[in-house]
Amino acid sequence: MSNWKQLAGGLGFIGAIFVIDTQILVEPTETPEGMIWIESGSFIMGSDQGLPDERPAHEVRLNGFWVDKYEVTNADFIKFVAETGYETYSEEVKDSLVFESPSLTPGEPVRPMSWWRLVANADWQHPEGAKDSIERKESHPVVHVTYDDASAYCNWLDKDLPTEAQFEYAARGGLEGEIYSWGSQPRHRHETMTNHWQGTFPYHNENSDGYANTAPVGSFPPNDYGLYDITGNVWEWVSDWYHPNYYSYSPLRNPIGVSISESLDPNEPTLPKRSIRGGSFLCSENYCSGFRVSARMPAEPSSSTNHTGFRCVANQTGFFR
Repeated sequence: MSNWKQLAGGLGFIGAIFVIDTQILVEPTETPEGMIWIESGSFIMGSDQGLPDERPAHEVRLNGFWVDKYEVTNADFIKFVAETGYETYSEEVKDSLVFESPSLTPGEPVRPMSWWRLVANADWQHPEGAKDSIERKESHPVVHVTYDDASAYCNWLDKDLPTEAQFEYAARGGLEGEIYSWGSQPRHRHETMTNHWQGTFPYHNENSDGYANTAPVGSFPPNDYGLYDITGNVWEWVSDWYHPNYYSYSPLRNPIGVSISESLDPNEPTLPKRSIRGGSFLCSENYCSGFRVSARMPAEPSSSTNHTGFRCVANQTGFFR
């Protein structure tokens, strides 16, 4: 991200300077194409009514940043690969995880691996396997990308993956203390507010939103910051290493998560994990409700699935003192 300071100076990104809360805020006069400027400010992160790893709700103050308006699409990733020759992890190992609704008897214990299949030759160009393709899906979010794949794309554009705090701040769209990106009313039950699982997960998806899997980005209403699919559609990689109790001691300003050595998923305590945010087309109310703005999930950074993608941010590194 060292080039952003030079770019900002060279391209005239810097406008007026204001002093706010003892910080120097440099307000941009231009926004990079396809991104939205999120003003610096404070918000209440997490939820005391959510899952244990969303507690306690606590104040966070963030510097301003730009964030992608949409999730990174297959068309975006095609350009990246064409220019760099990049090969994703799933292409290297020649397999990836694909969701398949299990044949379970209702009432039988639901175990995550019961609905995931390791499919040969599944990758970002073949989301369901070798016989599938992304033809006519160029506007869908790219999937089957690991944390390193997502990070490599962002670095190519001199951007970053968002922190958890940046992602939640952006997802809330200025709505303080609400459950969803559109407020606290469960409008998704009767309106197509986001791409998620309707019905009883993982047995039956009613598909009342029109999509059994990913949807083209921008198919659902944006939040109040103008961000599309910031909840639902696909889970999105963020930069933080995951710890379920991080909120109890995270710093007030610009938190970035724990170190890799401190990362902890109680279900797999020996395996460091990154956080993913926003929920996906597989999130239902009877299971994870991952489309809630405070929801967070641990994910092994070298894992790739057909319900995980990402978006990038651009930070004003060096502009705050």
